[in-house]
Amino acid sequence: MINSPSPRREPFRLDLVPMINIVFLLLIFFMLTSTAIKSTKEVELPEAVTSELKTERNIIILITSTGQIEYEGVSMSLEALVPVLEGELLKREKKIVEIQADKAVEFEHFGDVIDVAKQAGAVDFILATVNRKSSKK
Repeated sequence: MINSPSPRREPFRLDLVPMINIVFLLLIFFMLTSTAIKSTKEVELPEAVTSELKTERNIIILITSTGQIEYEGVSMSLEALVPVLEGELLKREKKIVEIQADKAVEFEHFGDVIDVAKQAGAVDFILATVNRKSSKK
């Protein structure tokens, strides 16, 4: 019989580089998507019989029940809102501002926000409501 040398086996090594790459890609993905999601406060909109569903993406200003004003999830004063709205309205063909206010908000806050939006160049306004028929179940 011929004696042939047996092939030497290398010890088993687990390559972790592909797994680490996938973990970093997932980490980057979740970091980017979590910053894209804006947290806005929920407001209880007033009810109206003639409300219509609008699908256009308008500039939305939120007024909470405490009278706090938010634009894209960021609380700001009326003075700080003017330059932000001016910049956004310049980018848009339709100069429409949607106001979503809690039903407990005093009407004075509506007037203040409308005045600021007019100063910034808004032409038309939408006051967000909930259809009274669909809200009662």
